[in-house]
Amino acid sequence: MDWRGAGFLVIANSVEPAALADYEAWHSFEHVPERLTMPGFLGGRRFVRGRGQERRFLTLYDLDSPDALETPEYRHLLANPTPASRLMRPLMGDFRRFVYRERARFGAGCGSHLGFLRWEAREEGVEDDIAALAALIGQSGIVALRIGGSQETAPHPAFAPDTALSVRHAAAMLSGTDGARLTATLKSIANRLSGPVLERSVHELILAY
Repeated sequence: MDWRGAGFLVIANSVEPAALADYEAWHSFEHVPERLTMPGFLGGRRFVRGRGQERRFLTLYDLDSPDALETPEYRHLLANPTPASRLMRPLMGDFRRFVYRERARFGAGCGSHLGFLRWEAREEGVEDDIAALAALIGQSGIVALRIGGSQETAPHPAFAPDTALSVRHAAAMLSGTDGARLTATLKSIANRLSGPVLERSVHELILAY
């Protein structure tokens, strides 16, 4: 499975530990499949990192373009959650939602781990950033890479606005086969980018659609 479309949506969150089983069932069998019925939503992948109280989830959606988040169908879906969604929303914490327009992609395939890297890319240096990241394909088990620039979009109606969205930034999604090596690679490449790193994390694949 490769990257699809010209945009992508990243959602990160935690969930109350006592609700984990219900969350997994809802998110895997209702929530993501429901999103994939929306115009412009082309595919999705679910990831996790950490254990117990430290468990964090990341959901990645491939979009035809960032405009997929502004369609009447999608806005109606957000404003009219299913009963299960209505119950689950208050149990989700650390909610963050990032939207990107693709700038470049390299490689092919879907590995077992995903690296998520955000940095304050300087426009005069972003092409060098892209070249440095592209050179990672084939190293440390990295099979595919996608780079995007952050986009403004209407906030999710159920969650407080994310202050992280006020910082214009670039993001890279690195698909790989080895979590430990991917973690080390993200740490190494962070020192070679054109601006300060805002976030780097590595997640394990749960499910791909």
